Parts: sequence; C-alpha cells; structure tokens
Amino acid sequence: MKLQAVYPTKRDLRFALGDLEAALVEEFWRAQRPLSVKEFHEKISRTRAVAVTTVATILDRLYAKRILSRKLVSEGGPHYLYSPRLSEDEFKHTVVNNVMGALLDGFNEVTVAYLTAKMAETPGDRRIISKYLRRLRTGSGK
Repeated sequence: MKLQAVYPTKRDLRFALGDLEAALVEEFWRAQRPLSVKEFHEKISRTRAVAVTTVATILDRLYAKRILSRKLVSEGGPHYLYSPRLSEDEFKHTVVNNVMGALLDGFNEVTVAYLTAKMAETPGDRRIISKYLRRLRTGSGK
C-alpha cells in the first residue's frame, strides 16, 4: 500500500484516509467478516447520509489502494464481498513506514535530529533510543 496523501492535522485513520474511507475501514475491522456493498451501506448509513453508489465507489478505491481485498460471488446475484487486507496494527505500521520512509529519503538528517530531540524529552524514550543504538552498535538489528 502506497499512500497518495497524508493529512497531518487529522488523527487516527483520517491521517492517511478520507473521512468516509476511514469509517468504512473501521467498520470492516469491527465486522470481522467479508461484507457486501449493500451490507456496508446499511451499517454506515446509520451514522451518516450516504448513497449506496458512494459506498461502492469508496470500497473500489480502497481495493485499488490495496487496503481491501474482494471476491466475486454469484449467490443472490453477482456481487463483491470485501474484506480487509491488513489488520489495524498492520495498517498503522504501513502508514508509519510510508511517512517515515519518505521523510528519511527526503530529509534524513533533519528527521533523525527531530526524532532524537523529541524522544529525549522523557526518560522512558531515552531508554528506547539507547536500546536501539546498542543494537546498531552490536549489529544485532531489531
């Protein structure tokens, strides 16, 4: 999954997804089973007014972004069942990898300096920095 854009002023999933995209992805994680466009529309329309075609478009976008997978089923008429490709934790790690990778590629020294200064503000964070620096020095990786 490659991020198209990030929204630094937003929190939670909306940092990397639009509002409706985030709501649909969260609904997937709650459902813990594949859902059709119709089922998603029923769930999401309880909290916001949205057309079924809009839900279908957003689900297709999430599929194109490789956040969701889909399977064509013929039972009850042909339709897709969507399911998450990533768990919530995997999604968050992917977002961090995308953002931090881009920052390190473009602004390596500034990014490292910022993170070090920010993390040095508390003793717990200083211990984390020390732990990873020791691992780097000994070559033990992660």
